[in-house]
Amino acid sequence: MNKKILTTLTLFVSIHAYADTGYYKDFQVSTTKNLVSDYSVNNYDSKNDTPELQKAIDELSKNGGGEIIIPAGVYYFMNVELKSNIKLLIDKNASIRPYLQAMYDKGGDAIFNVGEFNKDVVKNIAVTSLQKDQRFTVQLPTITKISGVNPKNRFRNVYGIKVFHFFNVENFLTSNINIYDRHTKYSAMSLNAVLSDKNKKNRGKFPTNGDVKNITIFNSAYGYGAVQAQAASNIFFDNIESQGGSALRLETGYAPMNNMKLGGVSNIKANDIRCLNGSAALTLSPHTIQTNSNIDAHNITADNCNFAVRIASGYVSSNDTTKGLKPGIFKNVKINGINVFFGYRSQILHKDFSLLSKKLQGYIYRTDNNLVSLAGPSIAAVGYVSGPGKPINYNVSLKNIKMHGFKSESKEIVSPKDKGQVYTLEK
Repeated sequence: MNKKILTTLTLFVSIHAYADTGYYKDFQVSTTKNLVSDYSVNNYDSKNDTPELQKAIDELSKNGGGEIIIPAGVYYFMNVELKSNIKLLIDKNASIRPYLQAMYDKGGDAIFNVGEFNKDVVKNIAVTSLQKDQRFTVQLPTITKISGVNPKNRFRNVYGIKVFHFFNVENFLTSNINIYDRHTKYSAMSLNAVLSDKNKKNRGKFPTNGDVKNITIFNSAYGYGAVQAQAASNIFFDNIESQGGSALRLETGYAPMNNMKLGGVSNIKANDIRCLNGSAALTLSPHTIQTNSNIDAHNITADNCNFAVRIASGYVSSNDTTKGLKPGIFKNVKINGINVFFGYRSQILHKDFSLLSKKLQGYIYRTDNNLVSLAGPSIAAVGYVSGPGKPINYNVSLKNIKMHGFKSESKEIVSPKDKGQVYTLEK
């Protein structure tokens, strides 16, 4: 089933190639270690392998850097702190899994964490497959343990997991990964600004000069997906696909970040961003952040999704407590090449399905993953969305839009003024 989904998504890649060298620059290291043979890791048990991997990273980084080969097998990691001049080369037959008990006992929410607490910027990081053009696997389990943080919200009250959480890091690569999710909370990769009181020296620092390539996530929850960037600059996203959720979310909506007026995404290049049975391939949502600018995206494809591109207005939330905050915006956004395929199994928020006609609203039904989304018909190629009575407060350049399976009179671009007027039944 998963192989079929992956093939389906891949078929929707635009035939118009978009060549770009990205921002990451490869770096050379002189030392190579094997996690099994050099650090005595048993790669076929279910024990925590984090201490051994952390020891390897610490030793190599302290001595100028190196590459760590993770051979075929099964590994359990949690809260691994990547450091400067480290390459993780993971075998295509390796399975990386979170060691959940460490998360429950010590906190943290990521398998790999980069630059949140380091005194200096972390430079030169690569996590990729050992074999060129092959992919290693990350498997995320169903997480049911209760966190107690949000007792009134069933889904948000469950622990969530990220594969990567990047903060103060410069020159990085993550690539060639298949992620098998179980509708867990959070996007698989998150790019954020340092906010912790434990690292005030670097507060506000965020990821720069990175490439995120060749990543697919399956069974993702609504509102999450493959990647969310809340704070990042000079990042190239290439060949990112998500079954469920949003493949690439440029969404700066974390309340503490809004209140500190930190974060924002700028100088972002994206190519071949795809979504199946989800919300949208590409999401723009600024919340209160004003510093989002220079987004250049090509070949955005959605099949059986709410939209291919979801453009949310900026707004001030009740969770934003700083006085004088204004609705955020995006500046200088160009999206070229949008393909959307109609279907009946898109993930829809309540505030979005009101765009559908009454007839089409009859096709909506609830999902079974404890989320606040519904399942129902695709709406349009592009959706400008906002809260009730809230204006659209920025515009995006959109070129070469193609719709497949929609009625000929269907709109390519919809906004709140189209409430109850979208007729997108298949031909």
